[in-house]
Amino acid sequence: MTSSAVATSTSNSDETIHPSTHHVSDNEGEIHFTPPLYRQRYLFTLDLIQHDSSLHSLLDIGCGTCQLLTIGKYRNPHIQLIAAIDIIRYQLEEGCFRLKPLPVEYMIFRRETPLHMYVLYGDATKICNCFSQFDVVTLIEVIEHLYLNDLENLVKHIFGYICPRRVIVTTPNADFNVLFPQMICGQFRHADHKFEFTRDEFKKWSQKIVHTYDYRVEFNGVGEAPLNEQHRNIGTCTQIAIFYRKHNHMKTNLTSSEFYQRLSYCNQHELIGFIDYPFGVQQTIELQEQIRYILNMYRLMAEDKARHGDDNHDTYPLTVNCQALINHPRLLQYNLTVEDLKHIIEIIGYKMLHNNQIILAEDPTTCTHEDYHTNDHDHRSTNNKTETVKPNYQHQQTEESWD
Repeated sequence: MTSSAVATSTSNSDETIHPSTHHVSDNEGEIHFTPPLYRQRYLFTLDLIQHDSSLHSLLDIGCGTCQLLTIGKYRNPHIQLIAAIDIIRYQLEEGCFRLKPLPVEYMIFRRETPLHMYVLYGDATKICNCFSQFDVVTLIEVIEHLYLNDLENLVKHIFGYICPRRVIVTTPNADFNVLFPQMICGQFRHADHKFEFTRDEFKKWSQKIVHTYDYRVEFNGVGEAPLNEQHRNIGTCTQIAIFYRKHNHMKTNLTSSEFYQRLSYCNQHELIGFIDYPFGVQQTIELQEQIRYILNMYRLMAEDKARHGDDNHDTYPLTVNCQALINHPRLLQYNLTVEDLKHIIEIIGYKMLHNNQIILAEDPTTCTHEDYHTNDHDHRSTNNKTETVKPNYQHQQTEESWD
């Protein structure tokens, strides 16, 4: 869920998984986090998911505008089924817009595995069998927006019926609020908050879940306090609980078709959007084109030297050593072997002698420039293709956040 900021923020990096925190105090006593605190929460959550490749499906409860999924949709190839649910429709419509692939992504794939994304309008505090077998449930800044009886119902739904292997919960740390002397929403950071747990209250709430259900819990947080004696014991701005199901029985992964079938019989949730992400393995033509370009440059230089009779290039065929090509600065990053290069040379239409010399140009008396150019054009037209693996499943369906 999103909200207006209680304190402003700036972001300098989007790539750090465990970001450093930078604090700048101004005249109003505000704190700036870099990267922004909301992004630190998302990156921490995505990093946890990334470290367990056996996880297959994700349910994001209270998804808001789907920022977590927007950031994470290309990060975890093992997550292939995602459902996002919230009770605010206009945020879900914005979320669907964020999640749609760009047109270029249907030509240059960013995923090698399928991903089916469902955006749902509904109330997750009401028990429903649609979400059983989901591997991960995320609650990013959600629980503090619920009245306690609704929170109890949500806990029962998640831990008693869905029974995911992981549950990740983030919520404000009330102990940290001493650094906000002028909270515009009174005692809470946001006007819609029904409560804010201290660290001790959050641990007691989490331990109650552990004692009631078959889980264990670990605690963490993001948004470090300033490094001084006065604030060293107030904890992080956001506190995080990670619940692990103790007994992970072997099971089959929940499929997209099975989940869609469940939704078709459900009257509690409305499907706002479905996205079937393009995926596939594509043949890279970048390396081939690099080699073609380099060989062409070698040929032009060799022909120029041959015309002037220097550098021992007064005889044909004009050649370049295979190892010289492997060590070219443009190709070092590919770590090519001689066998790799021989294969590519054959694909792009060049010939190689037995002594690993690549023929750049034949004797012009036996091979005209027009013939050479025509052959090169033919190889370009037949080899510069992208192989795509189309999805084998389709449906017929249509800043700083402190809360």
